Amino acid sequence: MSAGQEQAVGQREFEDFFAGAYGRVLAQVIMLCGSREDAEDVTQEAFLEAYRAWDRIAGYELPEAWAYRVAVQRLWKTHRRRRTGQDRVPDVPVPVRASPEQSAEAREVLRLLAALPPRQRVTMVLFCLHGWSQIEIAKTLRMTRGGVAANVSKARRTLTEALDMAADDTSRHDPFTNSPQTARPSWIRLGRDPVVIALRDTQAWLRAAVEEDPERLARARAALARRQGESR
Repeated sequence: MSAGQEQAVGQREFEDFFAGAYGRVLAQVIMLCGSREDAEDVTQEAFLEAYRAWDRIAGYELPEAWAYRVAVQRLWKTHRRRRTGQDRVPDVPVPVRASPEQSAEAREVLRLLAALPPRQRVTMVLFCLHGWSQIEIAKTLRMTRGGVAANVSKARRTLTEALDMAADDTSRHDPFTNSPQTARPSWIRLGRDPVVIALRDTQAWLRAAVEEDPERLARARAALARRQGESR
């Protein structure tokens, strides 16, 4: 196969990756920052980096996870100096199959997330929803492990109280005193924590909303092409 043919194959592989992964990564990043505009910006940057590194990361088991980590790092650079959240629900359409109750609950969780200080919001989403360990979060965000634990605990308490979640057996355990090598405590991994359930349901609702937008992928491809042209 000639160099030109290999390049064409690589381009098609990246296009397939981009089309399949973009909506999922965008939904995850919106959960982190509470703003669709900011999320789209850093997600496009992450996929531009993925495009540049495609020869290397195409062979990874989860290149999507690589792109998400880049998006987290880019987002944190722009958000770490913000003291408060944006206190507004991201501008996304309501999923077709979502009930009014599901949409109301998801929008309330998104509103509460957006109102949290960035450190609390980002650490809680990474830890409780996306399964990062305290050490991974501390290294990526340049925080101490204790700082990560304290921020997650505060954020979780805020959501628990605001959503009036019933106390259960998990409330008597502090997951943040576990070994820092443990990604998440067993009761979170098993899905028994009400905050984790609320976050998971909200992200599923958000992903459906994003992926049902008929112009989403076309806009993203156009934005990525512009960034590719600007970087040459």
